[in-house]
Amino acid sequence: MLGFRQFLRLKPTLLTLASDLATGVSHTHRFPAYVKLHFHEVKAGNPDLKAPDVLKKLSQMYKAIPAAELEKLNLEIVADHNPKSESEKLEQRKKILFARKHGLPKSPPITAYQVYIMEQLSGNKGTPINAMALKFVETSKAWNLLSQQSKEKYIVQAMENKLTFLRALKQWAEEKEIQFSKRISVLSNRLFAKHQRIEAKRLKESKAAPRT
Repeated sequence: MLGFRQFLRLKPTLLTLASDLATGVSHTHRFPAYVKLHFHEVKAGNPDLKAPDVLKKLSQMYKAIPAAELEKLNLEIVADHNPKSESEKLEQRKKILFARKHGLPKSPPITAYQVYIMEQLSGNKGTPINAMALKFVETSKAWNLLSQQSKEKYIVQAMENKLTFLRALKQWAEEKEIQFSKRISVLSNRLFAKHQRIEAKRLKESKAAPRT
């Protein structure tokens, strides 16, 4: 069975072979980024609202955001869309691996598309990469042809996955006594920075201790 982590490792290759079927578009403006971050949360809290009403509510929430929060959102968008160097990517991977070793929860499929893809690609362990790429293309096409009603169960499952994952992240952050963030990279950075501070303090104390 193809696990979600295995899918993530294969995804760049699959996307290269199926780039014309990309399902998301990167937005650099603040409001689209805000919608992307909070749409499912608002929908989960207001299940009777239709998409246009959710967007209207998000618009009202967005207009009420203090300037300081908007600036923070700006910085997150810039961080998301500024390409990192290879050394920066390696450094970030090292920090995430460090966090994983210290119990950082693994992300389940948190979009309806991901849930659908995982369902359709499960049970394909050992399948050649070219065959997997072809099936990925076919599955992506099939997703785009699904009616909104057919997608609903995947939307609901994705929202449940996301909320469960966020609760797990919050609990982990509390246990590690670091400030919570929804972003894995930010949490990993904070844990690694805390580890470095502790190690630096320990080293300083060991040097200051009188020798016998």
